[in-house]
Amino acid sequence: MKKLLLLVSLTWIMVSCQQQKETAHTDFSSYDAYLSNEVKEGRLIGVQGLVYQDGQLVYDKSYGLRDKEAGDSMKGNELYFIQSMTKPIVSTALMTLYDEGKFQLDDPVSKYLPEFSAPLVVNDPTKGSSSGTHPAPTPITIRQLLSHTAGMTHGIAPIAYDKEIWNATILNPNIKTLGDRVTELSKHPLMWDPGVKWNYSFSPDVVGRLVEVISGKNLAAYLQEKIFDPLQMKETGYNLTPEQQKRVMVVYGFNPDSTLRKMEPQPSMSGNTIFSGVNALFSTAKDYLTFATMLLNKGELNGKRILKSETVDLMITDQTGGIKFRLDTTSQYVKLGNGIVTDSLGTLNLEPGYQFGLGLAIVQDPAKARRTAATKGEFFWSGANATFFFVNPSKKLIGLFMTQVASVGNPNPYGF
Repeated sequence: MKKLLLLVSLTWIMVSCQQQKETAHTDFSSYDAYLSNEVKEGRLIGVQGLVYQDGQLVYDKSYGLRDKEAGDSMKGNELYFIQSMTKPIVSTALMTLYDEGKFQLDDPVSKYLPEFSAPLVVNDPTKGSSSGTHPAPTPITIRQLLSHTAGMTHGIAPIAYDKEIWNATILNPNIKTLGDRVTELSKHPLMWDPGVKWNYSFSPDVVGRLVEVISGKNLAAYLQEKIFDPLQMKETGYNLTPEQQKRVMVVYGFNPDSTLRKMEPQPSMSGNTIFSGVNALFSTAKDYLTFATMLLNKGELNGKRILKSETVDLMITDQTGGIKFRLDTTSQYVKLGNGIVTDSLGTLNLEPGYQFGLGLAIVQDPAKARRTAATKGEFFWSGANATFFFVNPSKKLIGLFMTQVASVGNPNPYGF
């Protein structure tokens, strides 16, 4: 995953630069040279980097082209299809309802979504549902949904059961809304018993559906009212205006020879009706910086409180219950980025050194996580088109890296 390895490298560089000198005097020349060289060598078409520390935007540079075919240069106001960076935003939305006392983290999901009242679990994920099922020994909880420990899968691992889920949920032409997708998902067995394994999954779609059912509003409307409007995130949403569409960066993908090509189809920019919790938002770097700054400030920004301080603390504290690695140690791991690896069993698990809170990954041991410039407690996430953000609370530091290069080997570039 050349793209994802690049992401991590860039993050290390940003953090290291901030450690070396006082913010006002930080020399970003080496970072500038790195980004411009990636574009010059054709490994990126266009890229934007932002660094924010101690209440100041100390770095904001763009290089290359927004659209290679049209010859349009990057201007710093591009919108990006942020893929899985949707997940932290939707998790935050559900936690606003937690702050209002509308649910408890250990409530069974079936209390609000009865279709999950009797979950089954597939016996052998590598063989698919034909291997048979068994009843889940415990209910799925909301905490498990938010921490990817509910036993669900994502449909992207190279095994039979993941392919079944992908076909039933993403490629199903009858699905028109988030409610449709979650209802369909509930008809299929879990990949693992709830609470026994961390597995990157479709659970944020169920999180988004919970927002809809508990609030009585569709997810797009709720995000607008509770997060985007209060934070003045005017360039973030599921559907874009004609003017915004002109600023969307084109998504590219790697050819076998490592050159880049324009991906087809490009993400749909209007008329979208599936308001996914997994991957469907567009945003700008500065809008997402606003969201990240709210988290750094423990739920508040510019006099607008989105979350209680203690709720943000919950989100950036390990919520997996001490689940141990259960990867198949007889097979070679395939690194997918974000600290995620997969194996022959189709497990999408965290590498050593990381933990997971509620919608966010956490650096628990920088040495094991190979983030030597990071500190314990840094939290982060990314998207499959090579968008990435991290927040380092102890240094009051935020970094964002934004481009549009689809994941290598993903048969559909818009589902990670």
